[in-house]
Amino acid sequence: MKLSLKFILLLGLFLGMLSFGIVYSLYFTDLFVLKEIKVFQNKKVSKEEIIRLTNLKGGERLFRVNLKSLQEKLKAHPLIEEVTLARRLPYILEITVKEREGLAILVRENRGYLIDKKGVIIGGILPQDYMFYPMVEIKNEEYKEKFFLFLDWVKHNKNYLPVYENLSKIILEEDKIIFYTKNHLQIYFPMVMVENLIELYRHLDKIMVYLYDNNLVEKVELIRLDYPNGRALLRFRS
Repeated sequence: MKLSLKFILLLGLFLGMLSFGIVYSLYFTDLFVLKEIKVFQNKKVSKEEIIRLTNLKGGERLFRVNLKSLQEKLKAHPLIEEVTLARRLPYILEITVKEREGLAILVRENRGYLIDKKGVIIGGILPQDYMFYPMVEIKNEEYKEKFFLFLDWVKHNKNYLPVYENLSKIILEEDKIIFYTKNHLQIYFPMVMVENLIELYRHLDKIMVYLYDNNLVEKVELIRLDYPNGRALLRFRS
Protein backbone atom coordinates (compact mmCIF):
# COMPACT_ATOMS: atom_id res chain seq x y z
CA MET A 1 0.00 0.00 0.00
CA LYS A 2 1.51 3.30 -1.09
CA LEU A 3 1.62 6.22 1.32
CA SER A 4 -0.04 9.38 0.11
CA LEU A 5 2.09 12.44 -0.59
CA LYS A 6 0.15 14.39 2.01
CA PHE A 7 0.93 11.82 4.71
CA ILE A 8 4.62 11.79 3.79
CA LEU A 9 4.75 15.59 3.97
CA LEU A 10 3.02 15.62 7.34
CA LEU A 11 5.36 12.91 8.68
CA GLY A 12 8.39 14.84 7.45
CA LEU A 13 7.08 18.02 9.05
CA PHE A 14 6.45 16.22 12.32
CA LEU A 15 9.94 14.67 12.39
CA GLY A 16 11.49 18.01 11.50
CA MET A 17 9.63 19.77 14.31
CA LEU A 18 10.56 16.98 16.71
CA SER A 19 14.24 17.25 15.79
CA PHE A 20 14.11 21.01 16.13
CA GLY A 21 12.45 20.67 19.53
CA ILE A 22 15.11 18.25 20.75
CA VAL A 23 17.99 20.42 19.54
CA TYR A 24 16.37 23.54 21.00
CA SER A 25 15.87 21.79 24.35
CA LEU A 26 19.46 20.56 24.47
CA TYR A 27 21.21 23.74 23.43
CA PHE A 28 18.96 26.72 24.07
CA THR A 29 16.90 26.04 27.19
CA ASP A 30 17.69 25.56 30.87
CA LEU A 31 16.46 21.97 30.79
CA PHE A 32 20.00 20.50 30.61
CA VAL A 33 22.30 22.84 32.51
CA LEU A 34 25.46 21.84 34.34
CA LYS A 35 24.89 21.45 38.07
CA GLU A 36 27.51 18.89 39.12
CA ILE A 37 31.00 17.75 38.06
CA LYS A 38 32.15 14.31 39.17
CA VAL A 39 35.85 13.37 39.09
CA PHE A 40 37.10 9.77 39.09
CA GLN A 41 40.46 7.97 39.56
CA ASN A 42 42.39 11.09 40.63
CA LYS A 43 44.93 10.60 43.41
CA LYS A 44 47.62 13.26 43.16
CA VAL A 45 45.57 15.97 41.49
CA SER A 46 42.69 17.13 43.69
CA LYS A 47 39.11 17.28 42.51
CA GLU A 48 39.09 21.02 43.22
CA GLU A 49 42.11 21.60 40.99
CA ILE A 50 40.65 19.57 38.14
CA ILE A 51 37.37 21.52 38.31
CA ARG A 52 39.31 24.79 38.42
CA LEU A 53 41.18 23.79 35.25
CA THR A 54 37.89 23.33 33.38
CA ASN A 55 36.89 26.97 34.00
CA LEU A 56 33.31 25.73 34.40
CA LYS A 57 31.27 27.54 37.05
CA GLY A 58 27.99 25.63 36.79
CA GLY A 59 24.92 26.79 34.93
CA GLU A 60 26.45 26.21 31.48
CA ARG A 61 24.28 24.37 29.00
CA LEU A 62 25.58 20.82 29.18
CA PHE A 63 25.53 20.16 25.43
CA ARG A 64 27.33 23.39 24.62
CA VAL A 65 30.38 22.42 26.70
CA ASN A 66 33.20 21.65 24.25
CA LEU A 67 34.50 18.29 25.49
CA LYS A 68 37.49 18.20 23.13
CA SER A 69 38.71 21.62 24.23
CA LEU A 70 38.13 20.66 27.85
CA GLN A 71 40.13 17.45 27.39
CA GLU A 72 43.10 19.40 26.00
CA LYS A 73 43.03 21.81 28.94
CA LEU A 74 43.15 18.98 31.45
CA LYS A 75 45.86 17.03 29.59
CA ALA A 76 48.08 20.12 29.77
CA HIS A 77 48.50 19.41 33.49
CA PRO A 78 51.91 17.73 34.04
CA LEU A 79 50.42 14.96 36.19
CA ILE A 80 47.54 14.02 33.87
CA GLU A 81 48.19 11.56 31.04
CA GLU A 82 44.69 10.80 29.73
CA VAL A 83 41.20 12.26 30.22
CA THR A 84 37.76 10.82 29.45
CA LEU A 85 34.68 13.06 29.62
CA ALA A 86 31.02 12.08 29.56
CA ARG A 87 27.72 13.96 29.85
CA ARG A 88 25.26 12.28 32.22
CA LEU A 89 21.78 13.69 31.72
CA PRO A 90 20.21 15.78 32.89
CA TYR A 91 22.92 17.89 34.62
CA ILE A 92 26.18 15.97 35.38
CA LEU A 93 29.59 16.09 33.71
CA GLU A 94 31.89 13.15 34.52
CA ILE A 95 35.67 13.48 34.30
CA THR A 96 37.84 10.36 34.51
CA VAL A 97 41.58 10.98 34.61
CA LYS A 98 44.59 8.74 34.26
CA GLU A 99 47.48 10.28 36.13
CA ARG A 100 51.10 9.93 35.13
CA GLU A 101 52.92 7.33 37.21
CA GLY A 102 56.48 7.89 38.36
CA LEU A 103 59.04 5.53 36.83
CA ALA A 104 62.52 6.85 37.59
CA ILE A 105 64.59 9.86 38.60
CA LEU A 106 66.28 11.80 35.82
CA VAL A 107 69.19 13.96 36.94
CA ARG A 108 69.81 17.22 35.08
CA GLU A 109 72.24 19.93 36.15
CA ASN A 110 72.57 18.35 39.60
CA ARG A 111 68.79 18.33 40.13
CA GLY A 112 66.54 15.29 40.16
CA TYR A 113 63.20 15.09 38.36
CA LEU A 114 60.59 12.35 38.49
CA ILE A 115 59.71 11.05 35.02
CA ASP A 116 57.01 8.71 33.75
CA LYS A 117 57.20 5.79 31.29
CA LYS A 118 57.35 8.19 28.34
CA GLY A 119 60.17 10.22 29.83
CA VAL A 120 57.87 13.15 30.62
CA ILE A 121 58.98 15.14 33.66
CA ILE A 122 56.26 14.97 36.31
CA GLY A 123 57.94 17.26 38.83
CA GLY A 124 60.65 17.56 41.42
CA ILE A 125 61.55 14.84 43.89
CA LEU A 126 61.63 14.34 47.63
CA PRO A 127 64.55 12.70 49.49
CA GLN A 128 62.49 9.55 50.12
CA ASP A 129 61.89 9.10 46.39
CA TYR A 130 65.36 7.55 46.09
CA MET A 131 63.98 4.60 48.10
CA PHE A 132 61.35 3.84 45.44
CA TYR A 133 62.79 5.02 42.12
CA PRO A 134 66.18 4.39 40.51
CA MET A 135 68.18 7.18 38.90
CA VAL A 136 68.49 6.97 35.12
CA GLU A 137 71.13 8.30 32.78
CA ILE A 138 70.48 8.38 29.04
CA LYS A 139 73.39 8.39 26.61
CA ASN A 140 71.50 7.07 23.59
CA GLU A 141 68.44 9.09 22.55
CA GLU A 142 67.63 6.69 19.69
CA TYR A 143 66.65 3.82 22.02
CA LYS A 144 65.10 5.95 24.73
CA GLU A 145 61.51 4.86 24.00
CA LYS A 146 62.42 1.14 24.12
CA PHE A 147 64.42 1.80 27.25
CA PHE A 148 61.46 3.30 29.11
CA LEU A 149 59.10 0.54 27.92
CA PHE A 150 61.51 -2.04 29.31
CA LEU A 151 61.86 -0.22 32.65
CA ASP A 152 58.07 0.04 32.93
CA TRP A 153 57.79 -3.73 32.41
CA VAL A 154 60.43 -4.39 35.09
CA LYS A 155 58.62 -2.10 37.54
CA HIS A 156 55.29 -3.86 37.13
CA ASN A 157 56.61 -7.43 37.22
CA LYS A 158 57.73 -7.77 40.82
CA ASN A 159 57.89 -11.56 40.65
CA TYR A 160 61.25 -11.30 38.88
CA LEU A 161 64.58 -10.58 40.59
CA PRO A 162 65.97 -8.08 41.18
CA VAL A 163 62.75 -6.22 41.98
CA TYR A 164 62.57 -2.65 40.73
CA GLU A 165 62.89 -1.12 44.20
CA ASN A 166 66.30 -2.81 44.59
CA LEU A 167 67.72 -0.89 41.61
CA SER A 168 69.65 2.26 42.44
CA LYS A 169 70.81 3.42 39.01
CA ILE A 170 70.23 2.49 35.37
CA ILE A 171 72.30 3.74 32.44
CA LEU A 172 71.34 3.54 28.78
CA GLU A 173 74.65 3.35 26.93
CA GLU A 174 75.12 3.34 23.16
CA ASP A 175 74.81 -0.44 22.89
CA LYS A 176 73.80 -1.71 26.32
CA ILE A 177 71.85 -1.10 29.51
CA ILE A 178 73.63 -1.23 32.86
CA PHE A 179 71.72 -1.87 36.07
CA TYR A 180 73.21 -1.04 39.46
CA THR A 181 71.51 -2.62 42.45
CA LYS A 182 71.48 -1.24 45.98
CA ASN A 183 73.76 -4.07 47.09
CA HIS A 184 76.38 -2.97 44.51
CA LEU A 185 75.74 -5.55 41.82
CA GLN A 186 76.20 -4.51 38.17
CA ILE A 187 74.11 -6.15 35.45
CA TYR A 188 74.76 -5.68 31.72
CA PHE A 189 72.05 -6.10 29.05
CA PRO A 190 72.65 -5.78 25.30
CA MET A 191 70.45 -3.13 23.64
CA VAL A 192 68.02 -5.31 21.68
CA MET A 193 64.26 -5.44 21.09
CA VAL A 194 62.06 -4.93 24.16
CA GLU A 195 60.71 -8.49 23.87
CA ASN A 196 64.25 -9.85 23.94
CA LEU A 197 65.13 -7.66 26.92
CA ILE A 198 62.17 -9.12 28.80
CA GLU A 199 63.32 -12.65 28.02
CA LEU A 200 66.81 -11.75 29.22
CA TYR A 201 65.36 -10.40 32.46
CA ARG A 202 63.54 -13.68 32.99
CA HIS A 203 66.84 -15.45 32.41
CA LEU A 204 68.43 -13.10 34.95
CA ASP A 205 65.72 -14.06 37.44
CA LYS A 206 66.79 -17.72 37.26
CA ILE A 207 70.40 -16.70 37.90
CA MET A 208 69.40 -14.52 40.85
CA VAL A 209 67.26 -17.28 42.37
CA TYR A 210 70.21 -19.67 42.13
CA LEU A 211 72.51 -17.13 43.79
CA TYR A 212 70.06 -16.49 46.62
CA ASP A 213 69.41 -20.19 47.20
CA ASN A 214 73.14 -20.82 47.50
CA ASN A 215 73.96 -17.68 49.54
CA LEU A 216 76.15 -16.36 46.73
CA VAL A 217 74.37 -13.12 45.84
CA GLU A 218 76.61 -10.95 48.06
CA LYS A 219 79.70 -12.51 46.51
CA VAL A 220 78.88 -11.51 42.93
CA GLU A 221 79.77 -8.04 41.63
CA LEU A 222 78.94 -8.38 37.92
CA ILE A 223 76.49 -10.28 35.72
CA ARG A 224 76.77 -9.86 31.96
CA LEU A 225 73.90 -10.99 29.77
CA ASP A 226 75.37 -9.58 26.56
CA TYR A 227 76.64 -13.00 25.50
CA PRO A 228 75.17 -15.10 22.66
CA ASN A 229 73.09 -18.27 22.93
CA GLY A 230 71.55 -17.40 26.31
CA ARG A 231 74.88 -17.52 28.13
CA ALA A 232 75.89 -15.18 30.95
CA LEU A 233 79.13 -14.23 32.65
CA LEU A 234 79.39 -13.83 36.41
CA ARG A 235 82.30 -12.16 38.13
CA PHE A 236 82.79 -12.75 41.85
CA ARG A 237 84.23 -10.25 44.29
CA SER A 238 87.88 -10.72 45.05
